[in-house]
Amino acid sequence: MTKKRELIFSILDWEARYILESISREMQRLKTVAEESDDEDEAADAGNDYLEIAGLKERFESEAIKVFGNLISENS
Repeated sequence: MTKKRELIFSILDWEARYILESISREMQRLKTVAEESDDEDEAADAGNDYLEIAGLKERFESEAIKVFGNLISENS
């Protein structure tokens, strides 16, 4: 069994925006790979990674909204 670890750090609002924007771009890239790849394994891996990073974005965005307000998630 793997021990679950946690990282806690502080960021500014502009840093949170960049993180959300970067996550959104990576999600789009993974979605494209999953939909367009001729390699079934690559497509499946990209689809699975997309789901994982979508969960990360959801958690991060939720916490960022609590601290910075709803405007933090615009354009992400």
